[in-house]
Amino acid sequence: MVLEKSFQLRLVEPPEHLLTPERVFAGKPPFGKLTRQDTTLLGYLVAEAPLFGEIHFPFHSRIRSQGNTARLEALPLDDPSAFWAELEGSGEVVGGGIDYQLTLRIHATLPRGEKWGGRALGRLAEVAFERNVERVLERLVKT
Repeated sequence: MVLEKSFQLRLVEPPEHLLTPERVFAGKPPFGKLTRQDTTLLGYLVAEAPLFGEIHFPFHSRIRSQGNTARLEALPLDDPSAFWAELEGSGEVVGGGIDYQLTLRIHATLPRGEKWGGRALGRLAEVAFERNVERVLERLVKT
């Protein structure tokens, strides 16, 4: 299952924070730990899902500077788990802050039942999972 959401964020941040997303998004749901190694942003998103509990979605993205704008390119994970994410987009310095256009793709491999009851339970878990991830993403847009 892949969930994709594109959104726009305008944050009141100084222009010099354009190239430090690990600082800008630190502590804001749904982001867990964010670090940076040279031009690579490493981190994970956190979501609560019924039947699964707290799930971490690791991601890697490359930051590229282009004057008053910056690009974030999703990078493949070496050995992705059943739950992982891709984060990409752009940021631009605008009057009084930074304007972000971001796309987030959540990848989840949920277990499938072999009989109709197991498949029905799997589908219910998938719908609940999708709703919870959507709620977490909406909180990010509202911060």
